[in-house]
This record gives sequence, C-alpha cells and structure tokens, in this order.
Amino acid sequence: MKLVQNLPEIFEEFGEKKREAFLEIKEYKDKGIPVVGMYCAYFPTELAMAAGAIPVGLCSFSNETITAAERDLPKSMCPLVKSSYGFAISDRCPFFHFADLVIGETTCDGKKKMYELMSEFKPVHVMELPNSQSERGLAFWKSEIIRTKEYLEEFFHIVITEEMIRDAVHLNNEIRMSLKNLCELMKLDPAPVKGEDIQKMVQGSKYRFDFATTPGVVKEVIDKIMTEYRQGKHLEKRPRILVTGCPIGGDSLKVIRAIEDNGGVVVAIENCSGVRTLGNPVEEDCEDIYEAIARKYLSTGCSIMTPNDNRIDLIGEIIDEYHVDGVVEMILTGCHATGAESVYIRKFVTEEKHLPYIAVDTDYSTADQGQIATRLTAFLEMIQPGTDEDLDINYCYKIVLAGMTEQRSRAEILEEIWKYTHIPVCIKSGEQETEEWVGISREEAEQECGKRMEYKLSEKNGVVMAVVPEGVNKESVEELLELLAKSYHMRTHTRETEEREVPDYMWIITEEPKNLIHIGRDLTKQARVNKMLTGLKLRQIQDNELFISGMDGKEARNGIIDVCRKSMEDEDGKIMIGNGFSDWGKKEENRQLQWQVLNMAVRQKQKEQVLLVENYYHELAISCISENLGQENIYLEELEILKEEDRKTGKELYKTLYWYLRMKRNVAQTAARLRIHRNTLLPRIARINELLDLDEKDGMECERILMGMEIEKLKND
Repeated sequence: MKLVQNLPEIFEEFGEKKREAFLEIKEYKDKGIPVVGMYCAYFPTELAMAAGAIPVGLCSFSNETITAAERDLPKSMCPLVKSSYGFAISDRCPFFHFADLVIGETTCDGKKKMYELMSEFKPVHVMELPNSQSERGLAFWKSEIIRTKEYLEEFFHIVITEEMIRDAVHLNNEIRMSLKNLCELMKLDPAPVKGEDIQKMVQGSKYRFDFATTPGVVKEVIDKIMTEYRQGKHLEKRPRILVTGCPIGGDSLKVIRAIEDNGGVVVAIENCSGVRTLGNPVEEDCEDIYEAIARKYLSTGCSIMTPNDNRIDLIGEIIDEYHVDGVVEMILTGCHATGAESVYIRKFVTEEKHLPYIAVDTDYSTADQGQIATRLTAFLEMIQPGTDEDLDINYCYKIVLAGMTEQRSRAEILEEIWKYTHIPVCIKSGEQETEEWVGISREEAEQECGKRMEYKLSEKNGVVMAVVPEGVNKESVEELLELLAKSYHMRTHTRETEEREVPDYMWIITEEPKNLIHIGRDLTKQARVNKMLTGLKLRQIQDNELFISGMDGKEARNGIIDVCRKSMEDEDGKIMIGNGFSDWGKKEENRQLQWQVLNMAVRQKQKEQVLLVENYYHELAISCISENLGQENIYLEELEILKEEDRKTGKELYKTLYWYLRMKRNVAQTAARLRIHRNTLLPRIARINELLDLDEKDGMECERILMGMEIEKLKND
C-alpha cells in the first residue's frame, strides 16, 4: 500500500482508531467471531488469537466513569482500576459489552477485587501471576498459560493446536517488531515527530483487528517519517525526555502534552502502554513454545515484580540509546507499587545516570493540569538540550554487532549507523555498478565530492564511503569507515531480506555420517506425502553434507526441521540446519558457514541435537569482529585485574562479570545462570565494583568489556 495522507492526518487517524473500532467490534461479533477482553500486558494475546478470537484492550483511561465505580470501590483506589470498573458496570465500553470473556490477572490487590465484582455480570478468567521473575516463577507462569489455553478451549468448545499457537506467536512478533522500529525513530536527534504522535500510533495499532496488515502499515509510516526527516522536516532541538511509571493513555496523556507544549519532546515512554512490552520477542524456534511465551511475558519490567531489575535495565538502555536529557515519572494516585519503586528509579537516574528527575503524582481529573504544566515547564527550563559530542565508535561497533546477531541486512545496519551518526554512508562492492547511499541520494552524494571520504575494501574495486557533515571530526569518520570495512563480510553471515523471504536452497551438515542416512530417508518419504515439502530435491555431497533445493519458503524449512527432529530422537550426534538462501552463488559460502557453526556448537558442548544456524549469530558476530579487529584491539586491563583476583581467591569473579554483563546487570537472571543464590552473587558484584568501578562505567564501556570477554572466550575455545 501507499500512504497518501500527510503525517498529522495519519497520526490523528491512529488516534481515532479506538473510536472507530467500537463500530468494527460489533461487525465481528455479528460474523460469529469471539472477542476476548483484557486489561494487562501480561496476558499473552497469542492465546486469544490462536483461539480464533479478537483480543482487545478494555476501556480504562477516562475520568468520566470513576463516579460510577466509586459506588462499589473505595475512593482511595487507583484511578485506572476505578475507570476500568466504571466502564464495565455502567456498560459504557463497547469492547466490554461485546466481549465474550474477560481475562484478568493478579497484578495488584485492586484489580483482583475488581475481577471478583466483575465476574457477577461477565465471565472472567483470572491468571495467577507470580511476584518474581525467578525460574520457579517462570515454571508457575508457564503452567498458568497452559491452564488458560485449556480454559479457552473449554469455553469456546475448540481445540488449540501448537501450530495455531506458533502462527499467532509469529504474527505477534512481527507486529511488536514493527512498533519497536517505529519507537526507535525517536533515537534521531533532533526528534522527527512528537512523542504523543508515536503514542497515538502504538496505541491505535492495538485496535486494528486486521492484524496481519499492521506490520506493513506501520512500515509505510516509518518510511514516510524517514523520507521527510531526510528532507529536513523534523522538530527543532529540544530537551529529550523519557516518561516512565504508570500506564499512559486517555486523560493521563496530559503529562505528555504538558512536556511537549512547553518546549520538550518525549522520545520514549517506558511503561506497559509504551516500549516496555515491545522488546524481547517470543523465541519462535524454541521446542517448548509455552515456555518461550512465559519467558517473554514474565520478563516485563512491571513494578509488581520483586525485585524489578528488568525495569532498571530497560530505563538504562533507553537513556543511553535515545540520548535522554531528563526523566519524568508519572505515578497514579493510589498505585502503591509504582510509588514505592520510584525511590529506586530516582536514585538510578540521578546517581548512576546523572540526569534530572521529577515525579508527577496525578489522577485522571483535569484539576491539576495547570500545576503539572507549571512544574514541568520549570523542570524543562533546567535542562539544556544535549550538545553534539564526538562520535562514539564503540556505539557504532555495537550497532554492527547487534545487526549481525539479529540477522539484519547490510542496508538495515547502515540505516542504523546513519540514524545514530547522521553521517551519510555507502558500501559499494566490486560487483555493484552504482552506489547505494543511506542518508543521502546518489545524486546529492556526487555533488558533495569535496566532503567525501573513502576506505578501500579488500575485494576488487570495493569501497566504503561517507559524506562528512559540517562540524564532524574527520578522524572520527575515518574510524567509522574502518570499522564498516573490517566488518564488511557481515553479509556472509547475514541473509538479505529477499533471501529470508524465499529460501530456495539449504544445507544440512551432520556430525555423524549415519545421521544423514536417516534424515535423507525420512525427508524423501515426507516429500511424497507432505504438500509443504513437495518439490524437494536432495543431493548428498559428502558423507556429512546434504544439499536441498526446491524449497518453497519458510514453511518448507520449518517442515524440514520437524522431520529432522523426529529422525534424531533416538540417534547420537548433532546436525546443523542452515537458514536457507536464494542466490545460487552463495552455495559454497553457506556450506562453509554451517561447518563453522557446527564446529562452534560441538566445542561448546551444546545439549541439543538439531541445531539451527540462526541461533548462533551472536557467536558468529563475535568471531567476525575478532578476525577483523585483531587481538590488540580487545586487550583490557580490567580483565587482567579480575583474572589475578581469581588466581588469588578462587571466587570466579571473571565468570561472574561475564554473565552479569550478558544478563544486562540483572541480578536475578545472573544468579540463575550461575546456579548460585542471590546472596552469594551480591558480594561478588560488590568486589567487582571495588576492583573495576563498574557502577561508574556507562553502557558503552560495559559493552566493550563484554565484547573483549566474548572474543577472549572464542580464542580460548
């Protein structure tokens, strides 16, 4: 599709999407399609979608129904709960009216009691949420997800298969990723649009019931914003604000408006109606899909969790990546969990990130609008927009590494580089006839010959180029070009978008030759009876290598994976399944890649028998960077200090730091990974802080240390 509206019209249309959906929901009901209502981001919407139902967020952000709610609920209860119940009891929410079932959750005492009352006039199923993100909590939450799946089956008289669940997971992942990409546009400085406009898009997308089309529509909007940004259409330089705390929508949008009407811009909203739920997709290739769903949803950094390290980690990432100048925390009156947690948020923001912080206590009324505007105006006047700094090559390094790990194409990685640096870049291989620039057109680049810098690639006529903007240090640009050149063969380890869509060819590499006999036999059988695998052609190249052609897209590959897993159930050894490719010229390249990954997995003593190459892109990226940058660039004195301490004390501080950084400083997850108690871990972290001043290091410094450890680990293996 092509968008013909201008951006303000698009944002307004998404802002009104909920109102339009009031009418649409009746049409779906008339067609016999069930509706499942919900209030909380902890509910896995995949369950409702797999059941053939429409999951819809119920009304909860208005002051107009609170009076009705207070006939049954205490006035001291939080406005979100009172608004939710008020809409339900007064039948003023069409979504609630047409909902066949409401899925509740035990997030707070107020909501638990609300669901008890609500169950008197509407079917309600309550999911019991654990209060911690421990492994025990994960096991319990998985059991609740399965219990809810079974309840939906009984309630709607249907059977929900694993395939239905996986299809819903895939679609939801695509939707979340598209919205995450939209939110990440606000990393640009100056900001391309207002934060309220992004919020309208994110919230409005939840009421687009033609779910399959949402990723495409959001991408169209992203492209339009980027096109206008490159034309110079964006906001002026403003203080960049992170809003965190309670859910924001409807009447509580007054906080965002107070910021943006008085000179600031909200670059990110960290709550369950913002970016909190958009990261960490459900792992689609996980054998236990219910555990994968449980892990994704339980990781949500809500204040009802204790401890809630995930929220601190996310706020830290947002501050670093969105170049935040100040933090505003919105706390709804009566939300005791968020109010109590604000102590930790304020301390983290002011003492660790050294940024200004303000807490705004409010409800859904309009009485405090003037007071909020006055306070936030004064807060913004204290903040000067961040000034341009020297290019952080470590952050560019992280972008490249993350792109390789996430299987992004070369063009996508260069786009991220441009968004961060505002330096137009281009990589032209010896095979290309024309230059394909990011951040500037080819014609404009030709006109800037005097400002261009180049770095030759090792292949014939290959070159990395950049146009140096005014005021940017040429040495920094040269360093960036060197990094891009040395990481150029990331395309070897990253499939282009077109290749990911239709993988016509694929390799299967086996550790034991006998495994290939069973797999080849079973695939041949299935190719005769399974429509999805019709057309497969198998050719054994060597005792350990099977080359497959004639695949028809991702579904065929998934079918091959299933056959291989069944074939290996009673076998020893390991097999490596490739990611598929469309370009015949990359046949040998992919074969070598798979051998590299298989040997890596064997060295790591992985327990799985059937290995998928895409699960090892992180290790491949580390290998790639290691080979190109060289050992001299990763020597770190900090690591030698820890090694010496370990030799003296045997406390395994080096290993502890590795997993602490891998888990993004999440204490609970680090303890689980190391299989030690939290109380054993904390003294280790304290000692590491004494030796390395870890608390004083920013995210980029920690990332550099982690990469050094990864490369050391690779070389030692």
